[in-house]
Amino acid sequence: MANRRTRRARRLGIEQSTTAGVELKTELPRPDLRGLPPGADRLAAAMQRQPMVIVAGAVGVPALSDDERRTLLEGIDTREALSRVAKLQADWDIASTTHWDVKPLQRTLLSTVTAPWGVAVRDQVEAGNILTSPQMTVQLMRELLECESTSPELLSGNDLVHLLISIASEQQVVDWFDSDTPSAAEFAALDAKFKTMDPDDLNALNQDMLSSLGASALFNAPRKIESYKADTYDFWYSEWSERATDDLGATPAQTFEAATGISFDDFLRAGLVVSDAALSGRTVIGIDELSDDSAVRDFVLENAALDLARYRAELASDRERGDVKLQRFTFTRFPLLDLGDRTLLILRAQWAIERFFGDPALFDVVAALNARDDKALAKRFDEGIKHQFEDVVGRVVARIAARSSQVEAVVAEPALESEWTEKKGRKPSVCDWILRGGPVVVLIEATHHPWKASLAQGLGDGEEYSADADKVLTKRKFEQLASAMRLVRRLGWSGKPQPHTRFIPLVVVPNSGAPSTMLSEIDY
Repeated sequence: MANRRTRRARRLGIEQSTTAGVELKTELPRPDLRGLPPGADRLAAAMQRQPMVIVAGAVGVPALSDDERRTLLEGIDTREALSRVAKLQADWDIASTTHWDVKPLQRTLLSTVTAPWGVAVRDQVEAGNILTSPQMTVQLMRELLECESTSPELLSGNDLVHLLISIASEQQVVDWFDSDTPSAAEFAALDAKFKTMDPDDLNALNQDMLSSLGASALFNAPRKIESYKADTYDFWYSEWSERATDDLGATPAQTFEAATGISFDDFLRAGLVVSDAALSGRTVIGIDELSDDSAVRDFVLENAALDLARYRAELASDRERGDVKLQRFTFTRFPLLDLGDRTLLILRAQWAIERFFGDPALFDVVAALNARDDKALAKRFDEGIKHQFEDVVGRVVARIAARSSQVEAVVAEPALESEWTEKKGRKPSVCDWILRGGPVVVLIEATHHPWKASLAQGLGDGEEYSADADKVLTKRKFEQLASAMRLVRRLGWSGKPQPHTRFIPLVVVPNSGAPSTMLSEIDY
């Protein structure tokens, strides 16, 4: 059944899929920018320089349909193929978090291709375009996991690449065009149609695209393990915020142990086993490698791994929810596949690392508390997370300022309220911190607001995206930032107005929050 986004697009005469808006050709026609604000040409040029996903039409080969892909997979050794795709994804994650050069791994993959169209794929890769993005490889993993096959036949290099570019075509094609390689005339016609649309309708379509772009960014963006570890240390091992309740323990790490029955140190040690294997290129680890403690091994198996039957059940639930191309929560919650022989397959290295060192560990605590019917404590933990996050951001801001030659002072919310209170009992609306740097002021507001699950998995639409942004940002955080800007200029510091101050406003959200993209910054 069509979602609200598709129904609205049809009503406007422009059918649009939930694609994340990735360009489809080696070089796209430039849009007509007449009448747009200054700087629009630079934005368009920057977007044109972004790498593009290689689709089947771009290399002159028909894309395999969903049914054709299923038939192909039913005739191969899916376990062997799954291991190969997991290794391909691990190599991608390592490359994109270290030297940023993914060409070598794509060249290695293409060295196994003998089909005539392989030359065209190689040309696309050498031009900087992408053959093995996470969205494509993870969907292929999904289809391999869903497939019933007992064949010993190995997946050929030709078929592997054909599967990837076919999935790319399916994911990237939009209903605006007749194919995955639209012509210059089709682009021009669409550009002309956009120019005649009502601004509100055009903005609605833009919101739809932004929701998909955000979900795509969360799906694909790599993150270095050093960053994860720094966040883990700051959040879990610092004393609870003074605003958190006393019954949570001294630190979040203690809360984790009280809730789950295993120490947070031991949980992270198991995570190090997984991350060290993943970052060295290994995709299979032994269960007994995780820990000498059976309780820790059992916890990981129960909460971060699934056997094939249970994985298929979770993937079936994904399909019931809607389009699967940006759904990742099953994989991020269970990044390990139990192979049934005391070994685990790391499906995606990035998500396996995140499972131990990222936000998912928070849900382990909530789930454990709810399982023992202590919902009140689970709620207090959830509230404590918000305060802890703000305290962590405050400490990071202080460290940055201490190492900066440009920052003269860090002024926190209580001091700002004291500085600008004009009438006793009426506190002004201010932000969390201000970094003073002469004529430039950086305003910072922190909010622990993970993006809604529907938006984060590409199942939302523009209306939901806009409502979420309005609720959290426009009607709260942005108003606080704007108020602080006015107060700086009107009242300034120590009674001296600063009418010519320039501002850099920032809203800090968790890693699972709404991502910042070029277009979302313009929208805000």
